[in-house]
Amino acid sequence: MEAARFERTVRTESSEIFAIYGGARRVGRIDLHYGRFEVHGTLLLEVDLTDDELQQIIDQIDEELVQTHDPEREDFLVTVFKSEELGFYSDEYEGDDDSADEEEDR
Repeated sequence: MEAARFERTVRTESSEIFAIYGGARRVGRIDLHYGRFEVHGTLLLEVDLTDDELQQIIDQIDEELVQTHDPEREDFLVTVFKSEELGFYSDEYEGDDDSADEEEDR
């Protein structure tokens, strides 16, 4: 697999979420939570990867995202899940959908 590309989708004082792309396709996302001495990551993969490819992505996350945020951290702990996106839900998104339906009825 070619090197991953990361696009930040959320940033707070103590956490970040990045979409992960391999070429043009999304391969997953990483949620990073910065603690006092360690960084916790939840890696959600949408594709099957070999053990070597998985380790390559974790190493790249560590080098490009974690160490640039906190080079003094003591440990980087990663939990990996195989996942499938089922949908996107939002109060605003659902609200917009209802108003569009009402306009179509008129």
